Amino acid sequence: MGAGFLKALERLDGDAGDVLERRLRDLLRLRVSHLNGCRHSIRLHAESLADAGTRPDLISALARPARQIRPGLVSDGEMAALRLAEVLTDAPRALEEEARAHAGEWFNATQLGAIVEVVATTNAWNRVMRGVE
Repeated sequence: MGAGFLKALERLDGDAGDVLERRLRDLLRLRVSHLNGCRHSIRLHAESLADAGTRPDLISALARPARQIRPGLVSDGEMAALRLAEVLTDAPRALEEEARAHAGEWFNATQLGAIVEVVATTNAWNRVMRGVE
């Protein structure tokens, strides 16, 4: 894998979702990494959340579908963003419109775009890391 590609992906990832709170970006990255089965990224993002003081039960809960996360662990907006991330990563296209509309109740168009950025770059990193594991 070329160093130029990795540097470009790092730059892209650094800018992805910059309008979102760091906690939400990290929640999305961990959930997407679980969906993709990327052990390296799961460990990296779980540690980042733990270092930021995220509750261990929330970090563990992100291994399960968003709809199974216990009420109160995340806000309604975070739940909608996690569900959109799941649909964008690993669900039939028919569900995208519904998930996007629900997330749109909590996030403006710029923020929705930022969620897509975080999901897209995390998916890219997961595929790179799984390819070299």
